[in-house]
Amino acid sequence: MGKHVFILGATGYIGGAVLVNLKQLFPEWTFAALVRSEKNDAAVKAAGVSEIIRGDHSAHDIIRSESAKADVVLHCADADDLPLAQAVLDGLSERIKQENQLGILIHTSGTGVVSDSSEGAWTPYADKIWNDATEDDIKSIPASQPHRNVDNLIFDYDSKKLVNAYIIAPSTIYGLGDGPVNRISQQIPTIVRSSLQLKKAIIVGEGTNVWNNVHIADLVVLYGIVLKRALADVDKKASPYEKFYFGSVKKHVFGEVQREVGKLLYSHGLVPNAEAERVEFKDIAKSAFLLKYVANNSQSRSDRGFAAGWKPVAPSLFEALTEDVEATLKQL
Repeated sequence: MGKHVFILGATGYIGGAVLVNLKQLFPEWTFAALVRSEKNDAAVKAAGVSEIIRGDHSAHDIIRSESAKADVVLHCADADDLPLAQAVLDGLSERIKQENQLGILIHTSGTGVVSDSSEGAWTPYADKIWNDATEDDIKSIPASQPHRNVDNLIFDYDSKKLVNAYIIAPSTIYGLGDGPVNRISQQIPTIVRSSLQLKKAIIVGEGTNVWNNVHIADLVVLYGIVLKRALADVDKKASPYEKFYFGSVKKHVFGEVQREVGKLLYSHGLVPNAEAERVEFKDIAKSAFLLKYVANNSQSRSDRGFAAGWKPVAPSLFEALTEDVEATLKQL
Protein backbone atom coordinates (compact mmCIF):
# COMPACT_ATOMS: atom_id res chain seq x y z
CA MET A 1 0.00 0.00 0.00
CA GLY A 2 1.35 3.43 -0.90
CA LYS A 3 2.39 5.83 1.82
CA HIS A 4 2.00 9.59 1.96
CA VAL A 5 5.13 11.62 2.71
CA PHE A 6 5.39 15.24 3.81
CA ILE A 7 8.84 16.67 3.14
CA LEU A 8 10.45 19.81 4.50
CA GLY A 9 13.53 20.93 2.61
CA ALA A 10 12.62 19.65 -0.86
CA THR A 11 14.36 22.63 -2.50
CA GLY A 12 17.50 22.10 -0.43
CA TYR A 13 20.65 20.14 -1.15
CA ILE A 14 19.93 17.20 1.16
CA GLY A 15 16.14 17.17 0.98
CA GLY A 16 16.03 17.45 -2.79
CA ALA A 17 18.46 14.58 -3.30
CA VAL A 18 16.66 12.41 -0.74
CA LEU A 19 13.31 13.19 -2.40
CA VAL A 20 14.57 12.04 -5.80
CA ASN A 21 16.00 8.83 -4.33
CA LEU A 22 12.89 7.96 -2.31
CA LYS A 23 10.62 8.58 -5.29
CA GLN A 24 12.70 6.04 -7.19
CA LEU A 25 12.54 3.55 -4.30
CA PHE A 26 8.81 4.04 -3.73
CA PRO A 27 7.23 5.22 -7.00
CA GLU A 28 3.71 4.45 -5.78
CA TRP A 29 4.00 6.79 -2.80
CA THR A 30 2.62 10.32 -2.83
CA PHE A 31 4.74 13.26 -1.76
CA ALA A 32 3.72 16.68 -0.48
CA ALA A 33 6.37 19.37 -0.01
CA LEU A 34 6.51 22.64 1.86
CA VAL A 35 7.70 25.25 -0.66
CA ARG A 36 8.18 28.92 0.11
CA SER A 37 8.42 30.37 -3.41
CA GLU A 38 6.23 29.70 -6.45
CA LYS A 39 9.29 29.90 -8.69
CA ASN A 40 10.36 26.44 -7.44
CA ASP A 41 6.99 24.71 -7.88
CA ALA A 42 7.62 23.29 -11.34
CA ALA A 43 11.02 21.86 -10.46
CA VAL A 44 9.73 20.28 -7.25
CA LYS A 45 6.76 18.74 -9.04
CA ALA A 46 9.05 17.38 -11.74
CA ALA A 47 10.98 15.58 -9.00
CA GLY A 48 7.85 13.65 -8.05
CA VAL A 49 5.95 15.86 -5.63
CA SER A 50 2.20 15.78 -6.29
CA GLU A 51 1.16 18.46 -3.80
CA ILE A 52 2.81 21.80 -3.09
CA ILE A 53 2.14 23.21 0.38
CA ARG A 54 2.75 26.94 0.36
CA GLY A 55 4.58 28.25 3.39
CA ASP A 56 7.87 28.84 5.13
CA HIS A 57 9.31 27.35 8.31
CA SER A 58 7.26 29.71 10.47
CA ALA A 59 3.95 28.39 9.11
CA HIS A 60 3.57 26.15 12.15
CA ASP A 61 -0.18 25.55 11.86
CA ILE A 62 0.18 24.42 8.26
CA ILE A 63 3.18 22.23 9.11
CA ARG A 64 1.34 20.69 12.04
CA SER A 65 -1.70 19.93 9.87
CA GLU A 66 0.30 18.42 7.01
CA SER A 67 2.41 16.34 9.39
CA ALA A 68 -0.79 14.90 10.88
CA LYS A 69 -1.85 13.71 7.42
CA ALA A 70 1.45 12.02 6.62
CA ASP A 71 2.57 8.45 7.17
CA VAL A 72 6.15 9.71 6.95
CA VAL A 73 7.59 13.16 7.58
CA LEU A 74 11.00 13.74 6.05
CA HIS A 75 12.56 16.73 7.82
CA CYS A 76 15.59 17.99 5.87
CA ALA A 77 15.19 21.66 6.71
CA ASP A 78 16.61 23.57 9.71
CA ALA A 79 18.28 21.34 12.31
CA ASP A 80 18.21 24.12 14.91
CA ASP A 81 14.63 25.40 14.58
CA LEU A 82 12.93 24.10 17.73
CA PRO A 83 9.43 25.54 17.02
CA LEU A 84 9.54 23.97 13.57
CA ALA A 85 10.41 20.57 15.02
CA GLN A 86 7.71 21.00 17.66
CA ALA A 87 5.08 21.65 14.96
CA VAL A 88 6.17 18.52 13.06
CA LEU A 89 6.11 16.35 16.17
CA ASP A 90 2.78 17.68 17.40
CA GLY A 91 1.21 16.99 14.03
CA LEU A 92 2.76 13.58 13.50
CA SER A 93 1.84 12.46 17.02
CA GLU A 94 -1.84 12.98 16.15
CA ARG A 95 -1.68 9.73 14.18
CA ILE A 96 -1.27 7.60 17.29
CA LYS A 97 -4.15 9.41 18.96
CA GLN A 98 -6.55 9.28 16.01
CA GLU A 99 -5.52 6.15 14.13
CA ASN A 100 -3.55 4.20 16.75
CA GLN A 101 -0.65 4.13 14.32
CA LEU A 102 2.78 5.65 14.82
CA GLY A 103 3.84 8.19 12.23
CA ILE A 104 7.43 7.96 11.04
CA LEU A 105 9.84 10.88 11.32
CA ILE A 106 13.21 10.94 9.55
CA HIS A 107 14.94 14.03 10.87
CA THR A 108 18.18 15.57 9.62
CA SER A 109 20.61 16.74 12.28
CA GLY A 110 24.37 17.01 11.70
CA THR A 111 27.73 16.06 13.18
CA GLY A 112 28.06 19.64 14.34
CA VAL A 113 26.31 18.13 17.35
CA VAL A 114 29.68 16.65 18.35
CA SER A 115 31.86 19.56 17.23
CA ASP A 116 34.06 21.84 19.30
CA SER A 117 34.61 25.61 19.10
CA SER A 118 38.12 25.57 17.66
CA GLU A 119 39.16 28.28 15.21
CA GLY A 120 41.23 26.30 12.76
CA ALA A 121 43.26 23.97 14.96
CA TRP A 122 43.19 20.41 16.16
CA THR A 123 42.28 20.19 19.86
CA PRO A 124 42.40 17.31 22.34
CA TYR A 125 38.60 17.17 22.00
CA ALA A 126 39.16 15.82 18.49
CA ASP A 127 40.63 12.62 19.97
CA LYS A 128 37.09 11.61 20.88
CA ILE A 129 35.44 9.70 18.04
CA TRP A 130 31.70 9.53 18.65
CA ASN A 131 30.20 6.20 17.55
CA ASP A 132 26.50 5.94 16.71
CA ALA A 133 26.54 2.24 17.60
CA THR A 134 27.52 3.11 21.18
CA GLU A 135 24.32 4.21 22.90
CA ASP A 136 26.20 5.93 25.72
CA ASP A 137 27.99 8.11 23.16
CA ILE A 138 24.70 9.41 21.82
CA LYS A 139 23.18 9.79 25.28
CA SER A 140 26.14 11.74 26.60
CA ILE A 141 26.24 14.49 23.97
CA PRO A 142 25.85 17.72 25.99
CA ALA A 143 22.59 19.62 25.76
CA SER A 144 24.54 22.78 24.90
CA GLN A 145 25.80 21.39 21.58
CA PRO A 146 24.44 22.63 18.22
CA HIS A 147 21.28 20.81 17.08
CA ARG A 148 21.00 19.04 20.43
CA ASN A 149 17.90 20.87 21.66
CA VAL A 150 15.99 19.65 18.61
CA ASP A 151 17.44 16.14 18.83
CA ASN A 152 16.47 15.90 22.50
CA LEU A 153 12.90 16.95 21.75
CA ILE A 154 12.68 14.19 19.15
CA PHE A 155 14.14 11.65 21.59
CA ASP A 156 11.45 12.66 24.07
CA TYR A 157 8.56 12.13 21.67
CA ASP A 158 9.99 8.80 20.53
CA SER A 159 10.54 7.57 24.09
CA LYS A 160 6.88 8.35 24.86
CA LYS A 161 5.84 6.30 21.80
CA LEU A 162 4.18 9.29 20.18
CA VAL A 163 6.21 8.95 16.98
CA ASN A 164 8.60 6.47 15.43
CA ALA A 165 11.56 8.81 15.02
CA TYR A 166 14.98 8.40 13.46
CA ILE A 167 17.74 10.98 13.29
CA ILE A 168 20.43 11.10 10.61
CA ALA A 169 23.38 13.41 11.31
CA PRO A 170 25.54 13.93 8.21
CA SER A 171 29.12 15.14 8.43
CA THR A 172 30.70 17.37 5.75
CA ILE A 173 28.63 16.63 2.66
CA TYR A 174 30.19 17.01 -0.78
CA GLY A 175 29.45 16.11 -4.38
CA LEU A 176 26.78 17.35 -6.76
CA GLY A 177 23.26 16.42 -5.75
CA ASP A 178 20.42 15.63 -8.13
CA GLY A 179 17.65 17.47 -6.33
CA PRO A 180 15.26 19.83 -8.11
CA VAL A 181 16.75 23.17 -6.95
CA ASN A 182 19.93 23.39 -4.85
CA ARG A 183 22.57 20.87 -5.90
CA ILE A 184 25.68 22.04 -4.05
CA SER A 185 26.63 21.71 -0.40
CA GLN A 186 27.76 24.23 2.19
CA GLN A 187 31.34 23.72 3.38
CA ILE A 188 33.26 23.60 0.08
CA PRO A 189 31.28 26.51 -1.41
CA THR A 190 31.93 28.46 1.81
CA ILE A 191 35.69 28.08 1.32
CA VAL A 192 35.37 29.14 -2.32
CA ARG A 193 33.21 32.19 -1.63
CA SER A 194 35.27 33.30 1.36
CA SER A 195 38.52 33.00 -0.60
CA LEU A 196 37.08 35.13 -3.39
CA GLN A 197 35.73 37.63 -0.88
CA LEU A 198 39.14 37.92 0.77
CA LYS A 199 40.84 37.87 -2.66
CA LYS A 200 43.32 35.15 -1.78
CA ALA A 201 43.66 31.43 -1.14
CA ILE A 202 43.19 30.91 2.59
CA ILE A 203 43.76 28.55 5.49
CA VAL A 204 41.84 29.30 8.64
CA GLY A 205 44.22 29.24 11.61
CA GLU A 206 46.62 26.31 11.62
CA GLY A 207 44.30 24.37 9.34
CA THR A 208 44.80 21.24 11.42
CA ASN A 209 41.16 20.76 12.46
CA VAL A 210 39.51 17.52 11.34
CA TRP A 211 36.06 16.45 10.19
CA ASN A 212 34.47 13.44 8.59
CA ASN A 213 32.76 13.56 5.22
CA VAL A 214 30.16 11.83 3.07
CA HIS A 215 29.22 12.09 -0.59
CA ILE A 216 25.61 13.13 -1.18
CA ALA A 217 25.06 10.03 -3.34
CA ASP A 218 26.05 7.77 -0.45
CA LEU A 219 24.08 9.80 2.08
CA VAL A 220 20.76 9.39 0.27
CA VAL A 221 21.27 5.63 0.34
CA LEU A 222 21.54 5.80 4.13
CA TYR A 223 18.20 7.63 4.27
CA GLY A 224 16.64 4.82 2.27
CA ILE A 225 18.08 2.16 4.56
CA VAL A 226 16.85 3.95 7.68
CA LEU A 227 13.38 4.51 6.24
CA LYS A 228 13.07 0.83 5.33
CA ARG A 229 13.96 -0.06 8.92
CA ALA A 230 11.23 2.27 10.14
CA LEU A 231 8.67 0.74 7.78
CA ALA A 232 9.59 -2.78 8.89
CA ASP A 233 9.33 -1.69 12.55
CA VAL A 234 12.51 -3.61 13.37
CA ASP A 235 13.45 -1.13 16.09
CA LYS A 236 10.23 -1.47 18.06
CA LYS A 237 12.09 -2.18 21.30
CA ALA A 238 15.02 0.14 20.64
CA SER A 239 15.70 3.24 22.68
CA PRO A 240 15.61 6.59 20.83
CA TYR A 241 19.40 6.72 21.02
CA GLU A 242 19.63 3.47 19.06
CA LYS A 243 17.81 5.15 16.17
CA PHE A 244 20.45 7.84 15.67
CA TYR A 245 22.77 7.53 12.66
CA PHE A 246 25.88 9.49 11.81
CA GLY A 247 26.51 10.00 8.09
CA SER A 248 30.31 9.75 8.18
CA VAL A 249 32.57 7.83 5.81
CA LYS A 250 36.10 9.22 5.58
CA LYS A 251 38.12 11.88 7.41
CA HIS A 252 39.79 15.05 6.16
CA VAL A 253 41.95 17.81 7.57
CA PHE A 254 40.32 21.09 6.58
CA GLY A 255 43.63 22.85 5.93
CA GLU A 256 44.41 20.28 3.22
CA VAL A 257 41.02 20.92 1.63
CA GLN A 258 41.57 24.68 1.76
CA ARG A 259 44.98 24.34 0.10
CA GLU A 260 43.50 22.33 -2.77
CA VAL A 261 40.66 24.80 -3.20
CA GLY A 262 43.23 27.61 -3.39
CA LYS A 263 45.12 25.80 -6.16
CA LEU A 264 41.92 25.32 -8.13
CA LEU A 265 40.97 28.97 -7.75
CA TYR A 266 44.45 29.99 -8.86
CA SER A 267 44.14 27.79 -11.94
CA HIS A 268 41.04 29.80 -12.86
CA GLY A 269 42.92 33.08 -12.35
CA LEU A 270 40.68 34.03 -9.43
CA VAL A 271 43.33 34.47 -6.72
CA PRO A 272 46.83 35.93 -7.14
CA ASN A 273 48.74 32.99 -5.61
CA ALA A 274 48.22 29.23 -5.47
CA GLU A 275 49.74 29.04 -2.01
CA ALA A 276 47.16 29.52 0.70
CA GLU A 277 47.66 32.30 3.23
CA ARG A 278 46.86 31.85 6.90
CA VAL A 279 44.01 33.97 8.23
CA GLU A 280 42.79 34.09 11.81
CA PHE A 281 39.12 33.42 12.33
CA LYS A 282 38.75 36.29 14.78
CA ASP A 283 39.92 38.69 12.07
CA ILE A 284 37.46 37.51 9.43
CA ALA A 285 34.50 36.36 11.56
CA LYS A 286 32.31 39.28 10.56
CA SER A 287 33.13 39.28 6.85
CA ALA A 288 33.28 35.50 6.34
CA PHE A 289 31.11 34.23 9.17
CA LEU A 290 30.33 30.83 7.65
CA LEU A 291 34.00 29.86 7.81
CA LYS A 292 33.35 28.82 11.40
CA TYR A 293 31.86 25.64 9.94
CA VAL A 294 35.21 24.66 8.43
CA ALA A 295 37.34 25.79 11.37
CA ASN A 296 36.32 23.41 14.16
CA ASN A 297 36.64 19.67 14.85
CA SER A 298 34.12 16.87 14.66
CA GLN A 299 34.86 13.14 14.54
CA SER A 300 32.25 10.41 14.33
CA ARG A 301 31.74 6.83 13.17
CA SER A 302 28.74 5.37 11.35
CA ASP A 303 28.97 1.82 12.68
CA ARG A 304 25.20 1.62 13.16
CA GLY A 305 24.61 2.45 9.51
CA PHE A 306 27.31 0.06 8.35
CA ALA A 307 25.75 -2.72 10.42
CA ALA A 308 22.40 -1.98 8.77
CA GLY A 309 23.94 -2.56 5.34
CA TRP A 310 25.18 0.87 4.32
CA LYS A 311 28.12 0.52 1.90
CA PRO A 312 29.39 3.89 0.64
CA VAL A 313 30.93 3.67 -2.82
CA ALA A 314 31.08 7.26 -4.13
CA PRO A 315 34.29 9.16 -5.00
CA SER A 316 36.26 10.70 -2.14
CA LEU A 317 36.03 14.37 -1.17
CA PHE A 318 39.33 15.13 -2.91
CA GLU A 319 38.30 13.21 -6.03
CA ALA A 320 35.11 15.28 -6.22
CA LEU A 321 36.69 18.61 -5.27
CA THR A 322 37.25 19.99 -8.76
CA GLU A 323 33.61 19.36 -9.68
CA ASP A 324 32.39 20.97 -6.46
CA VAL A 325 34.54 24.08 -6.92
CA GLU A 326 33.51 24.52 -10.54
CA ALA A 327 29.84 24.07 -9.70
CA THR A 328 30.16 26.77 -7.03
CA LEU A 329 31.86 29.15 -9.42
CA LYS A 330 29.04 28.72 -11.93
CA GLN A 331 26.57 29.93 -9.32
CA LEU A 332 28.46 33.13 -8.54
